[in-house]
Amino acid sequence: MRARLFQTEAFRLAVIYAGLFLGSMAFLILVIYLIVSHALEANLLRASTDDLAAIQRAYQGGERKNKALHEAKEMVDDRLLASDADDLFLIQQGTRKLAGNLPVMVPLMGTQRLRYGSSDGHMLLGQGMFLGAGIYAFVGRDLHTASQAERDVLAAFALVFMASLLLAGGGGLLLSRSFVHKIDAITATCRSIMAGRLNDRIPAKKSRNELDLLAGSINAMLDRIGVLMESLRQVSNDIAHDLRTPLAHLRYRLESVRADARNTEDYATTVDAAIADCDQLLSMFGALLRIAQIEAGARQAGMQELKLDEVLQKVVGLYEPMMDDTGHPFEASFARQLPLRGDPQLLFQLFANLLDNAIRHTPKGARIRLMAGGQPGCANVVIADEGPGIPEEDRQKVFRRFFRRDQSRATAGSGLGLSLAAAIADLHGAQIELLDNSPGLRAVVKFSTSPLAAPQPI
Repeated sequence: MRARLFQTEAFRLAVIYAGLFLGSMAFLILVIYLIVSHALEANLLRASTDDLAAIQRAYQGGERKNKALHEAKEMVDDRLLASDADDLFLIQQGTRKLAGNLPVMVPLMGTQRLRYGSSDGHMLLGQGMFLGAGIYAFVGRDLHTASQAERDVLAAFALVFMASLLLAGGGGLLLSRSFVHKIDAITATCRSIMAGRLNDRIPAKKSRNELDLLAGSINAMLDRIGVLMESLRQVSNDIAHDLRTPLAHLRYRLESVRADARNTEDYATTVDAAIADCDQLLSMFGALLRIAQIEAGARQAGMQELKLDEVLQKVVGLYEPMMDDTGHPFEASFARQLPLRGDPQLLFQLFANLLDNAIRHTPKGARIRLMAGGQPGCANVVIADEGPGIPEEDRQKVFRRFFRRDQSRATAGSGLGLSLAAAIADLHGAQIELLDNSPGLRAVVKFSTSPLAAPQPI
């Protein structure tokens, strides 16, 4: 476990970021150190320059040479007698020291950095100049105090650097530990699902970090897979039950004609009936294939920007004559300019299936209405009839494949029309809601659309 912590991506990223942070900090420390060192030395050098300028003014203020030299020496003696004196002075003539607390040195002009005292003595920073002919003056400051201040600054920065290094390392380990735990939870759940425990889910908190979002997405995917697996199981059961009857019927027809047929006409009649049964079976399997393709998203390529009212106009054009033939009063009213992104052929199939369902399950003379309207961001299509309706407890079951209520088994059909309609609606991000029409059934298809220019409620 400990070795894994150092191999995680979180630890690698933490090390990279820690390296960048510590490198930036080291660069910042170097810059600050150089600024502090330069500021301290500049301050010392400024003080030395001021003292040397004062000595020069005292020397130049004397009327005669001896008087001028006396004034300069007095200035140095006064400075050395001050209680807080930490300056270093020297006035010499040739190789003879005249005043100050520094030994005789080689006269050098300008800013100088010298070592004085024993071999391990302090460094001296100061200024030197000639006051007059053969009269040399030097004023300096000991760099020991400034060097100590610089060492203190470096020590403080070193402590901060080490603390940052420890915090970065500890933070990297904590991140790695958390990362490993979450990955182990995801791995354990995946292995559990592979072992057959399909109801297991990855534990996820509401922190909304990347791994929790990933866990949530995986859980949603597993929920969807669970729904599809349950649907597949249900379809398998429904196929086993609902296709058994027409196959048994077909077999009975064929056995009957083989045993009882007396002439060619008997064979032809039975063969025609068998062909009709086969056509019904093929129609069932075709519907199942279309549902599977739609649920798998295979029809996404047909999506385009369209006007929902134009699709509905085509549906009305097809079904108005059919309603006259079946004896159902038909009314259609819908708003114009209903923008939607979808597959026009599948949408046509959706509304056709709902209308077919209304025609099939309502008695002659029962009115059927098609209405559509919208509000900003949505569009609703309503197909209402005045038939017997569907009890509330069965309104969700009718979308299952091959589900047929006992009252509907005497009518033609396979129980796949509403399943296909539900699959098409789901592909378009829509919902089909079945409501009581008092009397009859009211099917409401709710679409999410772009904002409508002229909202018109249903």
